[in-house]
Amino acid sequence: MQELLYVTLVLFLQIPGFCSVNSAPLDVLVERFEVYLCLLTRCGFDCDAAAQIAAHFRVQGGKNVSISKIALSVLVISILTTLAAATTASAAPAEPLEFTHGVASGDVTTKNAILWTRVDHKATIEVAVFDNPEFAGEPVYKRRILTKKRDDYTASVRATGLNPATTYYFRWRRGNVESPIGTFTTAPETDASADVRFTYSGDSDGTNVFGVPYHGNFEVLDAVNQENADFFVYLGDTIYSDSSLRPAPAETLDEYRAAYKVNRNIEALPNLLKSTSIYAQWDDHEVMNDYDGQTVDPDRYANGREAFLEYIPMKRQSTKDAYPDCAGKPLMRTFHRGSDVDVFIPDERSCRSASVEIECQGDLVPTLPSNFRVSFGQTPQPPEGCLEAVMDPSRTMLGSRQKQQFKDALLSSNAKFKFVMSQLAIQQYYALPYDRWEGYGAERAEILNFIRDNQIKNVVFLTTDNHANIVNEVFIDRFTDPEPIANELITGPIATFTLEEEILGGFGQELLQAFHILLNVVGANCRNLGTDSYGAVDFDSDAGTVGIELKDANGETVRDDIDPSVGCKETIGS
Repeated sequence: MQELLYVTLVLFLQIPGFCSVNSAPLDVLVERFEVYLCLLTRCGFDCDAAAQIAAHFRVQGGKNVSISKIALSVLVISILTTLAAATTASAAPAEPLEFTHGVASGDVTTKNAILWTRVDHKATIEVAVFDNPEFAGEPVYKRRILTKKRDDYTASVRATGLNPATTYYFRWRRGNVESPIGTFTTAPETDASADVRFTYSGDSDGTNVFGVPYHGNFEVLDAVNQENADFFVYLGDTIYSDSSLRPAPAETLDEYRAAYKVNRNIEALPNLLKSTSIYAQWDDHEVMNDYDGQTVDPDRYANGREAFLEYIPMKRQSTKDAYPDCAGKPLMRTFHRGSDVDVFIPDERSCRSASVEIECQGDLVPTLPSNFRVSFGQTPQPPEGCLEAVMDPSRTMLGSRQKQQFKDALLSSNAKFKFVMSQLAIQQYYALPYDRWEGYGAERAEILNFIRDNQIKNVVFLTTDNHANIVNEVFIDRFTDPEPIANELITGPIATFTLEEEILGGFGQELLQAFHILLNVVGANCRNLGTDSYGAVDFDSDAGTVGIELKDANGETVRDDIDPSVGCKETIGS
């Protein structure tokens, strides 16, 4: 193979006009050289690498430098010598290839999308994007990528040059081996009013017991798929790396990766991921239960983060680019879907302060007024120092820099509806608040006061994590400051123990009844604590309203536990 490359080089240099002993613009020579290297992709050489090499020469050589044929020959021969071993190996029959876990698309904008797949070994694969389901004509985007062991043979590319409000179809391939076909729809232009329909849920534990997924086959995601929505927000606990059903929690990178593979082996998930795009965010179980960024084990955080970014279609970010008070750079993003809908996705784990549950000695309702505490069988006051710890202004959920970015994003938004995809509940209901926004009382009040003081209208928190369906207004305090500032609709889980199961299993029927009483105290509009579920959001651009409905695994409206005639849904706007 090496001799063949040399012969090819000699013939290549004889092409009339390719080189001149006197002079030729280096840009022209390098452009032709790049094309030649790209032809070597048939022998396994990556066009992207060719482009990088060519760009390097351009930078080194300048825009109008001349180069002799001899100098270029030495340059090319040295590179081809380096490539000879790789091309020789690639000339052998290719090892059979399998696309192991489907395809996915994510973080879609008006012009870009992240495309994802995984194969079973190192290989150069190609993705092509078309604007028609028949894959007719020329692709609108095409790229080759080399999968690597260091990324667990996952592949992720950013498809660019797309058109707004357009449905695209993509597939990966090597030779005759093709991945499943994926599809996504780009966002409408930011100055265009357009209907928007999306779904959201979280908390998917696919852990097997005796070879079978203990919590079922993600039937909620089958129902989500039937919605044919513009996108799905996969909102936290996308795996359960520390599921109580596992023999031991994940700690190594390979153990975290294995949890993603377990979930992707449940057909409902890859079926959904190929059918629409996602915006995803992690919560705690991607690393460990209830962790906070300021005290988490850095190795477990780094391993959990790397696995998440390998298996989720979103831009990869390094933990080294850390904010001062965070375990890693928070994965906060904002997406615009036309002129009327903005989607904010803060990271509520990477930067948060430690919980104060120890300081409060596990008090069940530390912030509940004393007269109510007594009626619930508690002492009139929580342990000394508890309330001060909960309301400590130095404690944070978002971290100082991300908090300011979140405020700025809300304030600058011109969208009629601002959807905050929150991994954790921000509404008040008192019970065991330590891991929620209520457990970070000062910052919670700061955020809500910021929304109110700046008259930011139609802020809607869409939330998971609670393993329950709870719909209510968001206010600072039910008794001292009950003015509604925003709305919140909590849904889920996809597949894990529901809140009702957790309360009954850990505390019994009496505490379940007490929890319902607390929801009555705060005036919850709807509650259902025992149904796997998702939320469907439908913005009607003509009416200027948004309808949000929580649905079960059959696609039916979730009903209130106390009054089944009440459905868990809201219409907002006028």
